[in-house]
Amino acid sequence: MNFTAHNIKLKDGSTTMNNGTPILAESAMWTSIAQTVDLFFPQTHAERATVKVADLGCLEGGYTAAFARMGFDALGIEAREDNVKNCNLVKENLGLPHLNFVKDDVRNMAKYGPFDISLCYGLLYHLNDPVSFLQTLSDSTKKLLLLNTHFAPEHDFRYSLGPINNYLLAPIQKRTHFLERQKNYRLSPITTNEGYRGRWYKEWNQRTAKSGIEKMLWASYNNDRSFWLCKKELTQVLHSVGFTHVFEQFNFTGDLVPDHYTSSFNRTMFVALKS
Repeated sequence: MNFTAHNIKLKDGSTTMNNGTPILAESAMWTSIAQTVDLFFPQTHAERATVKVADLGCLEGGYTAAFARMGFDALGIEAREDNVKNCNLVKENLGLPHLNFVKDDVRNMAKYGPFDISLCYGLLYHLNDPVSFLQTLSDSTKKLLLLNTHFAPEHDFRYSLGPINNYLLAPIQKRTHFLERQKNYRLSPITTNEGYRGRWYKEWNQRTAKSGIEKMLWASYNNDRSFWLCKKELTQVLHSVGFTHVFEQFNFTGDLVPDHYTSSFNRTMFVALKS
């Protein structure tokens, strides 16, 4: 097994990563998810077995497995073959009856739903059509969306410098963190996509072979650049696609990610509900 992100405790007590990475199901990130879910869903395994969960872009299946361990009917959707192989290794080892995975583009989630809960962690900012996808996600989610994503900063002079930032300032800040209060992602100037403001991010070179893209386990799959919505616009989209309540959650930091994560990495966790 070669796991790059999810440290999962297996049936025999061993783990999928041995490099000191916190066990995912014991992390602040997962604890914050579980606490939110407990607010809105029954807590007996018998009742939870009828509650469907989608883990979108599930990577190595750590969150999907944690949902299944809580008793939910959990499906992980993942596009990359290597990740799916790891997911299935976890499924075989744990033997949980309501843990399943499918190899597919998350844009096709409607084929497998609807779902009571959708988890969209580390995915939205890899898409070039986030507004369209959020509509698809809403159409397939009956009650609760847990969304952890980057957002585009409203004001950052570096992203107006173009090549000067991309090829001079960003490499210096990556090595030295000189004057880097916020991480330099080499984003585009503010622009509009799908009717909303945000910034473009380059995922990979258009000339990259499909085999090379397949090995980029943490990158987009079908689009060479992605669009990061500004934070205000993101909340507006969540309301417009059908979520009646949108909250921001802050207790996901501390071990897997540092306490200053939201301010330094332009990333946060949203909880969106349908009444």
